[in-house]
Amino acid sequence: MKKVILIAGFLALGIFQSCQNDDAILYSAESGKVILNENTAELSSRLDYSNSGVINLTGSSLLGRGIMDGSSADFPMSLLAEVIPPSYQGVQLTASHVDVKDNLVYVSYNKQGDEYLGGIDVIDVSEPNNPVLIVSAILPNIDITSVQYDGGKLYIAGAADPDFTNEVSTPAFVAKMTLNGGLLTNDYALTSLPSYVTTGLTVTSANYYAVTGSTGVVAKLNKNTNQIETTIDVADLRAIGAIDNKIVVLSGTNGVKVLNASTLSVLSSFLTSNDVAGAKRTIDFQGTNVLVAEGFNGLKVYNTTSGSLVQSLAVPTDIEGVNPDDLVTNAVSVQGDFVYAANGAAGVTVYKKTQNLLVEMGSIDLDGSANYVKSVGDYIFVATGTGGLKIIKKLTVASINCASFPTYNGGAWLNVNSNETLNYQGSAALQGINVNQNLTFCGSLSVSQGVNINSNGVFTMKGSLAQGQYGSNSTNFNVNGTFKVEGSVVIYGNLILNSNAKLEFLGSGSSITIYGNVTKNSNVTITGNYTDTFNKLN
Repeated sequence: MKKVILIAGFLALGIFQSCQNDDAILYSAESGKVILNENTAELSSRLDYSNSGVINLTGSSLLGRGIMDGSSADFPMSLLAEVIPPSYQGVQLTASHVDVKDNLVYVSYNKQGDEYLGGIDVIDVSEPNNPVLIVSAILPNIDITSVQYDGGKLYIAGAADPDFTNEVSTPAFVAKMTLNGGLLTNDYALTSLPSYVTTGLTVTSANYYAVTGSTGVVAKLNKNTNQIETTIDVADLRAIGAIDNKIVVLSGTNGVKVLNASTLSVLSSFLTSNDVAGAKRTIDFQGTNVLVAEGFNGLKVYNTTSGSLVQSLAVPTDIEGVNPDDLVTNAVSVQGDFVYAANGAAGVTVYKKTQNLLVEMGSIDLDGSANYVKSVGDYIFVATGTGGLKIIKKLTVASINCASFPTYNGGAWLNVNSNETLNYQGSAALQGINVNQNLTFCGSLSVSQGVNINSNGVFTMKGSLAQGQYGSNSTNFNVNGTFKVEGSVVIYGNLILNSNAKLEFLGSGSSITIYGNVTKNSNVTITGNYTDTFNKLN
């Protein structure tokens, strides 16, 4: 049976080549319909740190990773790790969706083309700078387009092969998996829906809802029985969300419809731009507005009550060497005042709400095509084509009272001269720091290149700092003087504590994470209470 799925994947979603070849060993514990892998060593090999380190927003010309125009930026962040997608019997999967509950991240996968094959990863981010892949599952004969956690259950949407899965009469399905302490099990059952694929779902207190593509429906299901309560026909459905006791759906041809959550009756509707057939899109909400990923037409913001267009944000189009067909808004995610748009080869564009309008801050330039983005708390999860899943962490300002300090608005290199004392607060993304006397920074700070604290220098960091690039010997953190820490420090390169250097941890609860090597020369002193994530300072 040929698989016909009009909305099953992302545009330009490539296949990431895995280093895992022995699938018989990799997935050795099969139970029912789920093949679980909890082998720590095997799972850890799928976490790639080779590109980890500080990353900076780039301008509209996308100058390149970690390169700015000479000015500092106020969006410090770092790439924690990349997750290589799972493979099964030589077949590589690609990431399709992400949901987060507390410290657990649920990532779904599917297979492009005629074959049905899906997977789910669970990643633990309880140690913010050290994500751990704790369990992975393969679901044969099933594609997974999206997952959502609710009340100890994982709700799953996708397409199943009716020739091999007798639980369904049509490919489109939803399922509810009972979790064990947040971890995956083989306890789930499928419910058929009309059409070829379920493209999205959303969960409320008493029900969950799903949309199917092509000859599509909006379906309301009972959370306890998994039975369909109500459906309405809407063609070419792409996405679904819930807001204020309403269900909002997106059709590639009929635009947005706002529905009564109880009856699914249409409360209002408005047109959006017609989209390319076969492309998955997402929606999200900010206040009373719905944000819609509209492919080649960029990101658009509509008022859910009136349907009026509030703002239109185009996809970057002036990127040298990039096929214009790869410049497309695939997905959108809202986190507070920040909005993230996955723009294919243009990366992830970051917007900030300012006076009720979104203002572009810059783009996160990543390898591969940004096809899906999900932001929760300080984390940004990006599914790319050849680059796998990216885990990015935004550095946030700690709750430290430095209100009298000015906000840093200087250049990309922060230089403190001899006999100079500088104090700053807020957030900054820099290229480098040189300290010859006294520097205090309160807040969040990223440094893409080197930090040098010279013999008479004292650098006091209160808040969060990330520095360097993984595996790089040219982005060292050099201490000849004194480095004082109250908060969290992540060093992706090497830490060099030269003779008579002092590393002082202030207060309690501070931490340091060092990915590179540590060099300690003579008369180095390290004092205070702290957590050393990888025990590099011993």
